[in-house]
Amino acid sequence: MVLSAALFASGCGSPGQGSGILATTPLWAEITSAVACGQPVEALIPRGADHHGFEPSLADRGRLDAALLVIANGGGLEGGLVDAMAATPTPIHRIVDGEADPHVWLDPIAVADALPALTRALVVHAGLDPVATGACRLDLDARLRSLDAAIRDRLATIPVDRRSLVTDHATLGRFADRYELEVIGSVLDSHSSMAQPSAHGLESLADEMSRQGVTVVAVVEAGHDDDSRRLAERTGATLVEIPLRLGPGGSPTGTYERMLRTLAERLDGALRR
Repeated sequence: MVLSAALFASGCGSPGQGSGILATTPLWAEITSAVACGQPVEALIPRGADHHGFEPSLADRGRLDAALLVIANGGGLEGGLVDAMAATPTPIHRIVDGEADPHVWLDPIAVADALPALTRALVVHAGLDPVATGACRLDLDARLRSLDAAIRDRLATIPVDRRSLVTDHATLGRFADRYELEVIGSVLDSHSSMAQPSAHGLESLADEMSRQGVTVVAVVEAGHDDDSRRLAERTGATLVEIPLRLGPGGSPTGTYERMLRTLAERLDGALRR
């Protein structure tokens, strides 16, 4: 099934002039807007900005306080927003609780499973109609499951001995678990791009790649390209750039579906080499 490029940017209703709903990231703004039947949802963190390192301005703090509801990824993803979100009187709905891997959006079924609680938050705190919002949630759920099936079909034929890779930081665990890939290690042993690599860690990782015959290093965060590139050069691995966040509108990664399909396409191409 081929889905439209603007699949998750549009909902099943007509957008209003403002909803009072705010999301921390552009991706969750898009998904929340779809559940809200197309009502506009703004994002605090701009497209292209590092989720881990973003620091809110005074104006951003004002936007937090003025909102009816804030949708946050949670799991430590928005490290620079922790204090501002703790101080705001606005209700905050977190997709990920605790210290679990915060990259939940890389598994579309996990996103689908998060929709009922998100829908309840929108009804309770933003006053959205429960019947209409429930219908839009079911529509999005079906589309997410179709997206998951398309990615699974694409990656399922990668040979067993070509399904392992290394990442620049611990980002692809949920994606790998969902599609039966294996991440044997990361340049940064952290879910955050703000960590720093160690020379000993890179040496150990290179040895492990050699032992297991891993030939792909996936780079997500530009800040650690040099370390990842040196690791790839030393081991003879292919360095592949993969998207993790939404790109500019209209770009190949400008919507959730496009971003996830591009991620699968690039990994598929690199792992088969």
